[in-house]
Amino acid sequence: MNKNKPMKTRPAPVANWVDLKTLYDDPFPIYERLRREGGVHWVPSVNRYLITSYDAVITTEHDQETYSANETDSLQIRAMGHSMLRRDDPEHYRERRQWQSVFKPNAVKNVWTHTFHEKGREQLARFIDKGPGADLIWDFSAPFAAECLRSLLGLYNASAEDLQRWSQTLIDATGNYGDDPDVWAAGKRSFDEVDVALDEMLEWHLHNRDHSLLSSLLSSPEEQMPLEKIRANIKMSIGGGLNEPRDALGVAAWAMLTHPDQRRAVERDPSLWSTVFDETIRWVAPIGLYSRQTTKRTVLAGVELPEGARLGICILSANRDESIWDRADKFDIYREVKPHLAFSKGTHVCLGARAARAEVAEVALPLLFDHLKGLDLHPDRDPTIGGWVFRGMLSLPVTWRDVKPLAKGRVPVSTGGPTPSATEAEATPHVAIVGSGPAGCFTAKEVQRRMPGAHIDLFDRLPVPYGLLRYGVAGDHQGTKAVSRQFDRLFDAPNVRFIGNTTIGQQVSFDALRTNYDAVVLASGVRADRPLEIPGNLLTGVVGAGSITRRLNGHPDETETPTLGRRVAIVGQGNVAIDVLRLLSIRADELKGSDIDDAVHGKLTREIDTLHIIGRSSAEKARFDPVMIRELGGFSAIRHRLHGVDLDSVPEGKDARLDALRTLPGADSVDLEGEPRMMVEWWFETVPERIDGQAQVEGITLRHGGETVALALDSVITAIGFVPDPEDAISHALAEYPAASETGRVEAGLYLAGWLRRGARGTIPDQRTDARALAGVIGADIAAGEVHCTRQGLSPHEEATDIDGWRRIDHLERTQTSPGRVRTKLATLEALLASARDESLVVERASHLNTGDGDSLGDLAVSILFGTESGNAELVAEELEQALDGRCAVDVADLGDVDPHSLDPTRFYLIVCSTYGDGEVPGGAQDFYATLRDDAPDLSGVRFASMGLGDSSYTRTYSRGGELLTEALLACGATRIGEFGRHDASGSLAASEVALDWAEGVLNLVASEEPSPP
Repeated sequence: MNKNKPMKTRPAPVANWVDLKTLYDDPFPIYERLRREGGVHWVPSVNRYLITSYDAVITTEHDQETYSANETDSLQIRAMGHSMLRRDDPEHYRERRQWQSVFKPNAVKNVWTHTFHEKGREQLARFIDKGPGADLIWDFSAPFAAECLRSLLGLYNASAEDLQRWSQTLIDATGNYGDDPDVWAAGKRSFDEVDVALDEMLEWHLHNRDHSLLSSLLSSPEEQMPLEKIRANIKMSIGGGLNEPRDALGVAAWAMLTHPDQRRAVERDPSLWSTVFDETIRWVAPIGLYSRQTTKRTVLAGVELPEGARLGICILSANRDESIWDRADKFDIYREVKPHLAFSKGTHVCLGARAARAEVAEVALPLLFDHLKGLDLHPDRDPTIGGWVFRGMLSLPVTWRDVKPLAKGRVPVSTGGPTPSATEAEATPHVAIVGSGPAGCFTAKEVQRRMPGAHIDLFDRLPVPYGLLRYGVAGDHQGTKAVSRQFDRLFDAPNVRFIGNTTIGQQVSFDALRTNYDAVVLASGVRADRPLEIPGNLLTGVVGAGSITRRLNGHPDETETPTLGRRVAIVGQGNVAIDVLRLLSIRADELKGSDIDDAVHGKLTREIDTLHIIGRSSAEKARFDPVMIRELGGFSAIRHRLHGVDLDSVPEGKDARLDALRTLPGADSVDLEGEPRMMVEWWFETVPERIDGQAQVEGITLRHGGETVALALDSVITAIGFVPDPEDAISHALAEYPAASETGRVEAGLYLAGWLRRGARGTIPDQRTDARALAGVIGADIAAGEVHCTRQGLSPHEEATDIDGWRRIDHLERTQTSPGRVRTKLATLEALLASARDESLVVERASHLNTGDGDSLGDLAVSILFGTESGNAELVAEELEQALDGRCAVDVADLGDVDPHSLDPTRFYLIVCSTYGDGEVPGGAQDFYATLRDDAPDLSGVRFASMGLGDSSYTRTYSRGGELLTEALLACGATRIGEFGRHDASGSLAASEVALDWAEGVLNLVASEEPSPP
């Protein structure tokens, strides 16, 4: 094994050239130099270490035991009192939990967004009265944010002017690194004024309850927060809750006014305002710096830090780290989404993020740019920007040429994503979508949602829909495949047709699609295995991973089963490679509940006794899912050996990938009972140089650890990605067009979706995100008049199959299946077509098996158990409860209040768990987890599904907390239903939204096992 070299450490470099005035005026050149020089410096002018690189900032967020928020002599504590922002867990979470009810997703959606609309229209009317030349910051953004905050807090005896003054002076004091006595004096006056106003309003709220924060704090007397803590946290909320949305709104408006192309795109597609918001706070983070303090000697980014070191965590800098973002200094709404840090991470992630997004992206920005026609920068007065601890526009004088009247009455608030324009809602385009896999079906659903009158035809060259879900996802991962059931109702709509057995370029030409449809979306994917470009790659015995998985899935194009022999190498270590490894190493009797073709599986695996899996990356950076590796560890009679990884280099619990590898029998301390039937050799940091042999594969030559290694082999499976088929008619057609934009738009009326748009990357949930955005682009083109709804579509050709044909196939495969299998697929085109056309097969849909759209779940009883530190898992659990209310018997409980011995086999458990600290189970769930691990109660008969909440920017631990609970439950005999769900906090989808999709898929599986209701 290769031992990792110890990291060289050094004392902190001293940046004595940094001065406060330059930081205030423009900190970005300073930060660029600091990042270039390592990202951790002692800066005398601010009397602390500045942490400026993305990776170093993430490290501090990841480890509150080492990097404490509870800083000694904190400026924020002096300015505002000791709020939750300057506490670590568990104290932090106890205070946060009492604060969070006001910011729950439903509260933001159903209460506060209405309030924000009312305040926004009131303030915009005042702004319009001031006329062109008004300052967008001080005449609109600041008073709007103040009025919204006044309502949120319930601080009704304060004026908007009071709140603006208090907020500015309190945050000035918080950032008073120059120790200016005048700043302290102004902050102290505001400190005292807030206390007076707060005392009066607390008394008022005792007798006049409403939705505000102060009323909420008084509604749970048994958990009532002490007055001193209420004071500190209200002052903290006044600081961040006003300045952050004010500055985000101001900078976003400035960005739009100085980037006309992006502004036009957003005005055509208002759903992009949320993207504008995220790119704005990445580009110029409103809270530019906050403090931390080390609790012990440590090393950060190679720099030695003493115990008690005072740190300045520079979000402004980390969000422009060139190692994370290309052209990081540019504002670009089309850039690849990556996790910015503007709302912080970990336990201190911003509690008001949802409210800020609604306030700015859903209300204020659309109001301004919709109602002020010709909004532009003032020609004679330049805008100004400043700050480094907090940064935003200091002035933004603007003009406009005309005003669109403001609507009267209550403004409707969208409850299902971006609201389509009136033009879109009334549009009746004929849309062709080529490809009926996840990308195609999600796009159809989103187009249907935005334009209910749209006529949508989904074309597929196969007689059956669902593409990758049916033929790409491994047959033993039925939970993932169950997503297809969410698409079933799509085809019940009278305006949506499935047109199968139709190849573009044969039965229907590409030109015919463009001529007969208003919009054409190409979502046909990329399916050709990427070739391994080394000598010997054309030898007999070199096969692609895609062909193996398609053959196991019964794809009609794959009619021959290759003979792999005894010794097989898989080149690649991504999830596709692990899928192949799993399917080649699992026994047939371990495939219960799958739809694997037993005959094909038997022929592929019959002779294998050695599997090599080869990857260029280190184990820590390999692209496999740790959950999939742990699954391998449960297979019988397989021994694993690792090459190129030192498991002792990182302590257990600090890296999910290494921890997963530790569980493999033979790889670390896990023993294998008896003689192995198969050996799996893992090769990390290894480069294949050539495949050896004359006509047939005989071996492979590798470069590993500076040495040449030769392996004797019978076959090589390449799993290094997928590429478009160059002979495909769609590839030929696209060659005549310019490359698609980042939005998937080739030109008005022609769009790309899924892997054809982004290449072979992205998960199934990613396709939903992209589909929503693409539907907005199509709708915007229609609203702008660039796509006209004048065409009538095509009639299916005589040999085409329809959705009823698919339902006959589906019925036959499910009812004539082998024992232990959920489906036996018809594996030839002839058999599929014959069944699709067999009208003697009468299929009546059992609606109770499809739990979408609020169907009853019959007698099913569901318990939702959550484990949390920041409160996010609790909020998700409550959203799930509301979605299931009325559909089944449902309750919610904190894992901290549940004894594993009491789990009831007659109930089904949905477990939602955050990851905490360095990959740990949250504190409230520790006792539950410890009981599972130490007492090992017999949970035979208990069924559950698990979802982990985490942040993929913490690549080593991501969703580890939920994984630990899952492993412990399985070890006690419980049965997991469906796949392990995940929400990535650094992505663009809300946790509750992802959780609802995950729960629907799981409950589809559970409902299909339940007896039919009488």
